[in-house]
Amino acid sequence: MKKENIVLQILKILATYLAGCLLWLLIFSTFMPADETGATTEPFPGAICILGIITATIIVLILNYNLMQKAFQKTKSAFSNIKIFKDRTERLLEKANKVADKYMSHEESVQIGVAEKRTKKTKVIRNAQQFQIELENYPDLKANQSVMELLSQIRDTENAYAQSKIDYNASAEYYNALIHSFPNNILRKILKFKDAEFYNDEEENEITDEELGI
Repeated sequence: MKKENIVLQILKILATYLAGCLLWLLIFSTFMPADETGATTEPFPGAICILGIITATIIVLILNYNLMQKAFQKTKSAFSNIKIFKDRTERLLEKANKVADKYMSHEESVQIGVAEKRTKKTKVIRNAQQFQIELENYPDLKANQSVMELLSQIRDTENAYAQSKIDYNASAEYYNALIHSFPNNILRKILKFKDAEFYNDEEENEITDEELGI
């Protein structure tokens, strides 16, 4: 796949070079007088080829720079989406914990012993699955439409959060491959484009101090 990309880039460069040569040939044939044989004259020998190379180089660099910038901005946008969905997930889970705590306190005050299923909240609800398990202990709470809507929102946001991390890593992979490919690697060194780091969620899966009771 990498070899195919290099071949494609080379073909694009050659095509741009030929287009540049034709452009300068057209310019010289229009504004420069022809010689005795009717051929197009050049300011100096090989001017069409040299100027064609310069023109092609400038065009390729500009197009590739724009492509690299576009990929970089897409990576930034994808990373921003991760934070958006992460914050929303945390807000919804905070509400889920408040709902569980409030209902637990109510149960303890009405029926002592019933809330022993959750006498002291030592386990923090961290995802939709854990919240659903909590709801199974309280049929009345499970029948509450607003609570079930909260559960649905948590699920949807968790799915969007997971997808945003996948999208970001895909964007980062594309961007990194792009800036290391020829001729973009030349621009990368000159303009100091840096590799995008892949998203790592290992810390998110660590058990919290609150859950450990410390």
